[in-house]
Amino acid sequence: MPVIPDDILDKLADADQAGVNMKSPKAVVDHMLAQGEKESILFFYKPNSLEFDFDKFNGAVEKMQKRKK
Repeated sequence: MPVIPDDILDKLADADQAGVNMKSPKAVVDHMLAQGEKESILFFYKPNSLEFDFDKFNGAVEKMQKRKK
């Protein structure tokens, strides 16, 4: 599992607190875009690709939820 920066985890926590469905990458990305977080969204894409990395996203959400406890 790649290291997930604290700022990414904070942005996921903000989305979670705002009531965004954390099981839906699209909902989280839409929320982050509305907050102007274009650079943060790029973290979830595979390097040198236009493909979204669902494993990285799900791992980051899981880590954020564990950190919250």
